[in-house]
Amino acid sequence: MNQTSEVIATLIHYNVAIRDTLEYCLKKDSYDVNLFKEKKRAVLIEVDEHTPLKDIIDHSGENGTKLETAIRDFYDEVYGDNSSILKLADDGLRVDHAQHLTIYKHVLPIHENVQVMINGILNDARQKNIDVKDVEALVKADERMYRGVATMALTNDLISLFNDFNKAMQDNKGVPGPASNFIQTDLQTVINHLNYVRANGHVVELDYKEGVEDKVHALIENMTGRRALHPNERFPDAIRVVQQSITSYLKPCEDTFRALYVPAMTALVNQAREDAAKRAANPAPQAAAPQPAPAINNEGGKDQPVSFGEIDPKTGLPKA
Repeated sequence: MNQTSEVIATLIHYNVAIRDTLEYCLKKDSYDVNLFKEKKRAVLIEVDEHTPLKDIIDHSGENGTKLETAIRDFYDEVYGDNSSILKLADDGLRVDHAQHLTIYKHVLPIHENVQVMINGILNDARQKNIDVKDVEALVKADERMYRGVATMALTNDLISLFNDFNKAMQDNKGVPGPASNFIQTDLQTVINHLNYVRANGHVVELDYKEGVEDKVHALIENMTGRRALHPNERFPDAIRVVQQSITSYLKPCEDTFRALYVPAMTALVNQAREDAAKRAANPAPQAAAPQPAPAINNEGGKDQPVSFGEIDPKTGLPKA
């Protein structure tokens, strides 16, 4: 693993921690406390230590400052000790599912901006004939995984809000009222987020484009009255088709991603240890990694390798 591949791998590692925060937008009986601690640690360590991400941020002027501020705001509001969204208690991790929109507000733009960095370094490596084949497949697998996870979480909230909206309208005898208007605002926010995920994607395979993107877009048009349901189809039927299609897409995506990600993170740890040993034996300066400036997209540090601990083989994240 050369230095460019190391930089890309550390950025992918970071984006995985950001992406996996979306787990807390999925309603579950319980959440892994140790995994929560791993993700919480990962969010800030990359901007608190000399890492490739911190180096890029420091060399990106105002855009870098904005991104670092966004990351620290994300930590404070979602993972911080005073967060009202995620709180550790004696009985485990408690998640306030009324605040999914706050999680999306932070996760989606941060992930997209780190993805811009990854794509920029890949393009720079290709132009300079630097071999990064060891991480190219992982970049693609991570992109496919992220689009699916983000779309699944957002679609679940879209469906839940749509059902709440219909109930509020029924309770008010079909006339819009304060409750339905409030829900409609949240519905539009979720639709905006889905459009944002779609607009920033680079997945071209039809299992995603037709099986996920197109189906979710059609469901939105069904819900907003811009597209009729199929003959003899009811909304529960249309919703079930979309949810099954997303699930069918995600299962092989996750298998492919995990098969590439965990070995890559293990290789990264081993490479970091080798590099550290070489620097200790011969403290010569290293060449700086490519420094593409992040394109801050507000929707809707040195070149020294990041210090990792032991990798969790289940998640691919460093253990807390």
